Amino acid sequence: MDIEIFNKVLFFWFIFYITPGPVWLAVMAATAQKNNRQILVFFGVFLAVNLVVQFPQAFISVVFIETVVRLFGEIGFIFYFLGGGYIFHLAVKALKAHQAESTLQLSFSSLSLIMLLSPKIWILFPSGALIANQLNLGVLTNASIYALTMFITSSVLFFFYVMVGKMGQKILKDNFSYLVFLLLGGFGVFLLFEGIQSIL
Repeated sequence: MDIEIFNKVLFFWFIFYITPGPVWLAVMAATAQKNNRQILVFFGVFLAVNLVVQFPQAFISVVFIETVVRLFGEIGFIFYFLGGGYIFHLAVKALKAHQAESTLQLSFSSLSLIMLLSPKIWILFPSGALIANQLNLGVLTNASIYALTMFITSSVLFFFYVMVGKMGQKILKDNFSYLVFLLLGGFGVFLLFEGIQSIL
């Protein structure tokens, strides 16, 4: 396995999940006033949704990208630019929002719905899948590694967002939109850079 490519996959998931979105806002809102036992219950819900919804989404993305490239030639780079463009769009929206509030409850059905309907997931998962397919270990192995690293990274960052919610965003409150803008902007640059490299 190419360690450099594997590290890029990890970097993709880290940046994808370190950027606050509806799911993380729900995690922060739902856990801010909860005790440790209640937080662990919420974590169980999060893991279940991850396994039932996001794991298959990540797995399918790799198979989808492999199929697109095989049938239509080397046009996979388009997903890098689609993903990068969408991320820049989200960055501008985040900068204009000036807040990060959510009344969404952290439940299996609400989280599942967000993940199934989120444009961010369906546009960006294929972008990361392009990187994962560079592992050249076979489509099923690539998909398994991609989905497993997604599961682990998001599970770890769940607790990061619990801590952010617990602190009541005291540190990030006034500059939260700027932080999100910088994170998203960096992610967009990363995807565009990967897209340009795939063409050269």
